[in-house]
Amino acid sequence: MADESRVGYQVGKPSKISVLLVDEGDALAQSRELTQMHHEDRAGVNALIKGIDNLRRQNLPVLVILCTNRLGALDPAVKRRAAYVVTLQRPDEAQRHALLSDLLEGVTLNDDELNQLTALTGPVDGRDFGYTYSDLRQRLIPEAVILGVTYNVPLSYQVLAEAVKRVPPTRPFTQEVAG
Repeated sequence: MADESRVGYQVGKPSKISVLLVDEGDALAQSRELTQMHHEDRAGVNALIKGIDNLRRQNLPVLVILCTNRLGALDPAVKRRAAYVVTLQRPDEAQRHALLSDLLEGVTLNDDELNQLTALTGPVDGRDFGYTYSDLRQRLIPEAVILGVTYNVPLSYQVLAEAVKRVPPTRPFTQEVAG
């Protein structure tokens, strides 16, 4: 018989669900196969795995979301417990254009200037990767705002192009751990 005395618990379907979001999950769930890993770090990964297993065994309505830029760095035991893996790619030209258009709504830019910014944030000058979504939202636009305030000018193509020069895109992670 199910323990219906727990708050928010119903047989068959939870009335509430909790979400545990672990950002930079590779720092917490790094592969234990690494030779340079400290004992304490291995113990932390073991504790995480036991906690995940415990949630599953108790049928608790908890959705655990682990975010990482380095999927290959995760411990294989953690990856095996994943019900679903979503891999996000860097935005393509159309996606960067749409995002920049949304982020810069209200800024006076003509179509050519927006197209040039879109191109500047893509693969250019021999670089085979463009900006990530977070590069655009959390690094480029704030840098442009800071430049505008510093120069005491409104945001414009010139200020945004200067921000692009100052804030390069995040390099992709290339070193992956086997698993």
